[in-house]
Amino acid sequence: MKPFGWIQPAQVAPAELMVNICLWLAAGMALSIATAWLVLDVMAIRAFTEHSAIIVLLAILWFAAALVLSVLFDRFNTWSALAGLALMSILSGLLLASLFPLGGIVVHLAITGGMYLLGAAIAHFAGSSLRGSGYYWLMALAGLLLAIAVNSLRHSGLLLWFGSIMAVLFFSAVSAYKSKSIAVSARKLYAREFTTVQSSAIRGALAIWLGVITAFFRTLELLSYLLPGTNSR
Repeated sequence: MKPFGWIQPAQVAPAELMVNICLWLAAGMALSIATAWLVLDVMAIRAFTEHSAIIVLLAILWFAAALVLSVLFDRFNTWSALAGLALMSILSGLLLASLFPLGGIVVHLAITGGMYLLGAAIAHFAGSSLRGSGYYWLMALAGLLLAIAVNSLRHSGLLLWFGSIMAVLFFSAVSAYKSKSIAVSARKLYAREFTTVQSSAIRGALAIWLGVITAFFRTLELLSYLLPGTNSR
């Protein structure tokens, strides 16, 4: 339904939209941590760490769910997008639980989620004064500083250092890449129907999650060509 006369929905401000996207992404990271903690610590399901078939099955489900959600994305309403965001967060937690110990999962996701919380604070206090890619550079810097602080305090090994820094760079780069399409989508929703910032933000958070999975898949595909012995050429 289109707005008419003086009945207008509140316009979606870019800074407010980014604040809410960051908060939803941080909530998704928390859900992934909770999922991994549930299966590895509370339920102590040994199959997640002892059977390679679990890893293969979860990886297939992870990519398949991302593909289906990407195809159906334009048809989603607010609740469908929220369900998709929750699904990807839970599947990510399960897949990580099959690959890594709980401590490493918590460090990686807590740092990435912390970066988005800092990003929400930056967008709230300085979002209107930042233009172009400046905001995402600042968010990435905040995430890197957080990764350095956490890993230094924990005396983390090289693998945790590398993984947490790569996660920060990966998520911040995809967020910057998706920012234009998210803003366009929010404007279309605003013009087409009575929408809210939360509706646009949930769709934006899901778009970033799907973008991260797509970028990860493309990276693996590229590595399969670059690394010796992984292709027939």
